[in-house]
Amino acid sequence: MSPEPAPEPSDRQLSEFRQRPEPRQHREPRHVAVIGAGLAAVSLCAALRAGGYTGALTVLGDEPCQPYDRPPLSKQFLAGERGAAEIAVQPAEWYADQGIDMRLGIAVAALDADTGRVELADGSALAADVLVLATGGRARRLTAPGGQAALVLRTRADAEALRERLVPGTRVLIAGAGLIGAEVAATATHRGCRVTLVDPNPLPMEQVLGPQAARALHAQHAAHGVPVVRGGVFAVEPGEVTLSTGASVPADLVMAGIGIVPNVELAQDAGLDVDNGVLVDAGMRTSAPDVYAIGDIARITGSAHRFEQHRSEHWDNARRTADAAARSILGLPQEARRAPWFWTDRYGTHLEMTGFYDPAAEAVPRGDIEAGAGTVFYIRDGRCVGAVSLDRPLDIRAAQRMIDRDVPVRVEQLADEGTDLRKLLANKRSDASGG
Repeated sequence: MSPEPAPEPSDRQLSEFRQRPEPRQHREPRHVAVIGAGLAAVSLCAALRAGGYTGALTVLGDEPCQPYDRPPLSKQFLAGERGAAEIAVQPAEWYADQGIDMRLGIAVAALDADTGRVELADGSALAADVLVLATGGRARRLTAPGGQAALVLRTRADAEALRERLVPGTRVLIAGAGLIGAEVAATATHRGCRVTLVDPNPLPMEQVLGPQAARALHAQHAAHGVPVVRGGVFAVEPGEVTLSTGASVPADLVMAGIGIVPNVELAQDAGLDVDNGVLVDAGMRTSAPDVYAIGDIARITGSAHRFEQHRSEHWDNARRTADAAARSILGLPQEARRAPWFWTDRYGTHLEMTGFYDPAAEAVPRGDIEAGAGTVFYIRDGRCVGAVSLDRPLDIRAAQRMIDRDVPVRVEQLADEGTDLRKLLANKRSDASGG
């Protein structure tokens, strides 16, 4: 789940995207087909049914198992603390109760954006009034010689294969100290493995979280006996990995946690506008009428809102984009966009972030995040634009409301732990209403 915004689309592609035809006059579709069977797809189906949609719903997924949550794959599921049934997005009977036609274990070969025809790899086909792309992404692989031997973690099957190898004493090298790499490092250490993290950045996650929070997370690795080595993977050989610095690290198991590649091939082949994601508007509409994209592949463009113009790969984003697409399909107005949010758990601690880290913003500490519990608010022009917290989730709830309501804040109040942030927000509401 990389939180880093992707580069902006090219001027040419944005211009072409913004010139696409306006959505057709709303009519309730008779059949909605969703390509992809992850959290975004299930959330879309739930939102459509909750919104009163009574037409046909088909979900097409290439994995043979029921849809599951991905966050536990690097934590509780990988640790063996939760089973397959416990990470399912919904129980199996839910889909039948909702009248959803689940077609799993069959890949989609092609789609026609003009006619709504979808061709499956087994030679069958179907047609729908509305198509929703929720194809997610695939784990990025190491390109170094021997890198194809490295394991990755994206699917439930990946997690099961990795878990079998994480036995006590195993020397594990993880390329990438971002969210996934660090979470796997913590889980593998808990299972008795000897882990080394390799990352090209001097302070991993600094560009996402800011330096204070990044230092707090970085220190956790050392505290649990996990060295973080700066560099990249140059070559993978049996029992050893050579780094770009020339150093060699012994390793019985190599894993790549270096992000994902969005699965945009179907959209691209169908002629949709694609640029490091499928380009969509705030209602998740693509450049083709009656075709939507949600979740990891959706890249919102054409909006001045500071929380848009990027592609996000988080759990919360999957649910929000699904809800936005459902509202568009049902002809309902969009709700106001809320500040983005994500979390990570490692070594028994819980980090959350909302909004964005702005290097030009003033960093306002509340508590001491580097000592193990605290929050850093990022303030610009008297407004909160982001906040990151370690084991202080209530601070993040308050920060989300500050950002969403665009309320003015005072640095000294945020820094003062004697200030009740809930009352601060209540006072701002009173000020806004003239009370």
